[in-house]
Amino acid sequence: MPNPDEYYPVNVLPPVTWALNLYFKKGGPFKQTRVVELMFPAGEHREMMRSKGPHEILIWISDKQIYARGRCTYKRECDFNSERIEGTDREGLKTIDWAPINDRKFFKLFTRWVLKLDLDFVLFVRALVTVCDKMVETPLTTQYGKTFKKFNDYRSEGWPEDLKPDRRAAFLEEILVRVSFWFQTAATVDALRG
Repeated sequence: MPNPDEYYPVNVLPPVTWALNLYFKKGGPFKQTRVVELMFPAGEHREMMRSKGPHEILIWISDKQIYARGRCTYKRECDFNSERIEGTDREGLKTIDWAPINDRKFFKLFTRWVLKLDLDFVLFVRALVTVCDKMVETPLTTQYGKTFKKFNDYRSEGWPEDLKPDRRAAFLEEILVRVSFWFQTAATVDALRG
């Protein structure tokens, strides 16, 4: 079984939630007319070697707060079911079994979901970078002995030259991948705050 500390959603949902909190605090625009939900297929409920119904992981925003939960559509008593977990609760997010989700699809769909929130792109990316510096003890020395003064140093290492902010989806997806690795690295060396 994979280490829950290494699940990408566990390492990207908290910083995105904190970044949204900062974004809203700074007066960033947001038009919420309904609950915006994202659903990931996460395997099947099986009994006696037979599939009975799908497992799903839901991520949604409500009242400017991100939540996640695991849901079994077949059985209420299934262990896959979870309570609603706030996006900032990294330990709570680790209790969801994210293993069945395809990592590449997760980042593509999650990026598309964030873009659908119709946020001020520049302000949101700045908030994300600020959170990465605020919630991780810097300078951060990785388990391999490499030190980064700030997230921007980490983010820009090996950054594709042709990837500019005008290609929003690709740019944001790359940043979210790096945010996830930044938090995972910080968790590995006990450098996470809060």
